[in-house]
Amino acid sequence: MTAALALDGVACTFVSRDDPGQRYTAVSDVTLAVGAGEFVSVVGPTGCGKSTLLNVAAGLLEPSRGSVAVFGKPLAGVNARAGYMFQTESLMPWRTALGNVMAGLEFRGIADARDRAEAWPG
Repeated sequence: MTAALALDGVACTFVSRDDPGQRYTAVSDVTLAVGAGEFVSVVGPTGCGKSTLLNVAAGLLEPSRGSVAVFGKPLAGVNARAGYMFQTESLMPWRTALGNVMAGLEFRGIADARDRAEAWPG
């Protein structure tokens, strides 16, 4: 069965903010397969690479090494089949609550964004 999300040998290396001549590796050699409908939690101490892995899975960050596949196809750009919630506040204060719910749909070019947002339970 094809994994909904597959990370194979993923590593992410970054340039140090404090010393541009230095590099650090946030995650190294991560292999993970998540099945369709499967619920997975990523846990660990601060700074261990949890957010880095989630950013890679969402397509917000390209790994330095390894590959990411969604339902067997290489991930290129943002993962449109994934939902993602940022750790910090990410509402747009100039939009209404409905406008914030509509935003993701609008950004994806969904014509009936307002109707879908209004139908959202809550």
